[in-house]
Amino acid sequence: MKKNGISRREFLKGSAAGAVSLAALGLLSACGETAEKQPAATPTAKPESTSENWLGQQPQIQDGDIKETWQTEVLIVGAGNGGMMAAVKAADLGLDFRVVEQNSFVCDTRNWYAAADSADALAVGKPIDRQRAMTELSRYASGKLDQSVVRVWLDESAAMHDYVKAIMDSYGYDCYFEADTGEAEEGTDYYHAPTQHNYNPRPDSEWADTPRNKLFVDYIEKKGYHVDFEHALIELIKENGAVTGAIVQNGSGEYIKITASKGVILATGGYEGNPDMMEALSPLAVSCTTASSYFAMNHGDGIKAGLWAGADMDKESAPMLFDRGAVAPGVNAGYVEASNGSKQFPGTIYQWNPGTQPFMKVNRDGVRFANEGCPYNDIVFAAANQKGGVYCQVYDGDFQADWQKFHTLGCSSLTRVMPERMAEQMEKYVEEGIIMKADTLDELADKLGFEGEAKVQFLAQCDRYNAIYDQGEDDEFFKSSHYLSQLRKAPFYGVWLGASLLCTGDGLKINNKMQVLDKEKNVIPGLYAIGNVSGSFFANNYPELFPGLACGRTLTFALKAVNVIAGEDQI
Repeated sequence: MKKNGISRREFLKGSAAGAVSLAALGLLSACGETAEKQPAATPTAKPESTSENWLGQQPQIQDGDIKETWQTEVLIVGAGNGGMMAAVKAADLGLDFRVVEQNSFVCDTRNWYAAADSADALAVGKPIDRQRAMTELSRYASGKLDQSVVRVWLDESAAMHDYVKAIMDSYGYDCYFEADTGEAEEGTDYYHAPTQHNYNPRPDSEWADTPRNKLFVDYIEKKGYHVDFEHALIELIKENGAVTGAIVQNGSGEYIKITASKGVILATGGYEGNPDMMEALSPLAVSCTTASSYFAMNHGDGIKAGLWAGADMDKESAPMLFDRGAVAPGVNAGYVEASNGSKQFPGTIYQWNPGTQPFMKVNRDGVRFANEGCPYNDIVFAAANQKGGVYCQVYDGDFQADWQKFHTLGCSSLTRVMPERMAEQMEKYVEEGIIMKADTLDELADKLGFEGEAKVQFLAQCDRYNAIYDQGEDDEFFKSSHYLSQLRKAPFYGVWLGASLLCTGDGLKINNKMQVLDKEKNVIPGLYAIGNVSGSFFANNYPELFPGLACGRTLTFALKAVNVIAGEDQI
């Protein structure tokens, strides 16, 4: 069956240009380990949808359209971080399950994840302050989360880490806790939660540099399971109020009915690759985003399928934005039209990691507008109130010393960990006309596009910023003193920035057993959601100072969902 003359398979093929963006470049879960240049990822939405009608109509697949029927106990939809973790656990429990994935490959792997009070963290004296953690997460979400859902991560993520660590160890990887939790931040209002766990291959590992999700495919294959690639979710099957399976479409365009006697786990990701959903559900993020670092094939299909089945959804968006969307002078934030008529963001660098460094940042009038020493998304949300939705970062020839002094955490720490590599990339982008370099601030102002009064104000702001550095106190926006720097040593640099959109974190409402809830907040039997297709955890933004939280809760919730289905859950 085709809708509007195009099959789901044909549509996915037409989206390949967008899909290649991060799959080909390999987004290394370090939130952009490098700032490699890419073709602008082309987000695509189903042809029949619009931002006013982003949900569209539920497909009407008739019995006569079904090519074949599969039977299983558990159906896992999506082979990303959540889906593959669920598959590994289901394989270990010996469940009868199938994994379907719309692409011909496993999805992007996030290389680090957050866990609370793991044995590795406690061994180095880094317990999490649970009262403060819950308070901070609730504050980030303005109280719009479900604290019982957050408790699952707080209580069970340590066990998740132990479980993942054992598997990764068998493939020659060392898993460890990142003990640097930001001593430089003591005395500030920001809580850098001790949550980040990493893994790296040992020198003798034959699996070195293999993404975790690919290792998990190998793991389940050795136990006799596999992933059905090129099988896209079309709709869920609901009978007598319960979800009993799904209809998928294979690479040949044929419809397959899959019955799942014990449940369906949605692990399909968010909607960041769907401009209609972004414009409708997260317009603020669109207004300040210049670049994309997301998996472009995430169109919100699992969310739509859940809503068609009667599920409820978060009422507030939760975009994950990084202040690293470098663009040339004069470029505005927001979607632009691609050559094929679809919408995309204008930036060609998916994440310019040093963009997070707390240097002076000014708007198009040449003046500061916010405290630059803030969580990643704060500055880009503030920029949504500025002309063009963008801002300019300015620094001088001592930038590498400043990187070390700033001692930023999370994935922005990669700038100080790999300073020479970042400096080389910076010079590359100077040559390409993205980053501006000049011998004087006056010349830099011209290159950055400041004219007339804006140039006057920019140069005055540079002088004022130097005075702030000299006095050791920011009396404009009250940035911590250790985040201050000078603008005195040539050469001088400037780069225009907006947000780089990584993913969305608002989704289908769930309870603390990962069961999807309907609009009356009752459980929809047989339906579970994990990862970014699920909600109830984030609102407004992403709590950047809990490094790896999105992936950590995804992995934890994947284990939880399978344990609940298998009757192994203790809660």
